[in-house]
Amino acid sequence: MENKLVITIVLYQTEFSQTPSYGLIKKALTENESVYLFIYDNSLEPQVNELFQHAQVRYIHDATNPGLAQAYNAGNQFLSQVQGDLLLLLDQDTLLDDSYLAALLTLTLDEAIAAYVPLVFAQARQISPVFSEDYIGRHSELPKAGIYSQEIMSINSGTALPKTVLKSIGSFNQEFPLDFLDHWLFWKICQLNKKIRVLDHHLEHELSVFNYETLSSERYESIIRAESLFYQKYDQNKFYIHRRHLLLRSVKQFFLVKNRNIWRRTFLEYRLLMKGK
Repeated sequence: MENKLVITIVLYQTEFSQTPSYGLIKKALTENESVYLFIYDNSLEPQVNELFQHAQVRYIHDATNPGLAQAYNAGNQFLSQVQGDLLLLLDQDTLLDDSYLAALLTLTLDEAIAAYVPLVFAQARQISPVFSEDYIGRHSELPKAGIYSQEIMSINSGTALPKTVLKSIGSFNQEFPLDFLDHWLFWKICQLNKKIRVLDHHLEHELSVFNYETLSSERYESIIRAESLFYQKYDQNKFYIHRRHLLLRSVKQFFLVKNRNIWRRTFLEYRLLMKGK
């Protein structure tokens, strides 16, 4: 018997039909009664799509753009309503693989495993998952397929969470409406003393924050504030490492990043954390 899978995708100023995974999701919905779709649309205007009328699809439009956490919480409620087994988180910029979808549907769920994650690549480089026992940086070690009891962080997109784990977590933390929600999620999973299973499936993802030259000051503000909140309030053992990393980052940005607001904001954050100590 297949797992009942709810795919939760969050949209922002993007037509659902233009997302990389649209064709695959449409095919899965029309061919498999075990696949459900929950769409949370944070765009300014609602959109129309033939799939929104499908019995296994729920579409919600929210022009207030509350981010990811609220959308995932709504997706979790939908999972409960349809008595689903797994919640698959998916970004609009991720290309879902049909073999990964098939693997999730046929998994034998293990009570000891809190999350199932794929190997995620951006521009031919693996960006997720990463070992997170140490402070996550450019040179963090990358796990291969397997089952791990060590601390691991994976990006939200592609992560599949069993309903039992979602009940243990309670809800996605709305202190992290967008950035660092994934860090908080896997930190929370670590508190449950459960394992992570990395599946041998590759997903492609477009990660815009890789490029400081195209990153807006507003978005960087969101990232750096969420980052500090995470290390100040949650993963506190890494706070002092984070503070030192901000200083090193600001120096590097001073020499390499054309947008001068970026290094200034990083250095300001370092000074604020030093004052707070």
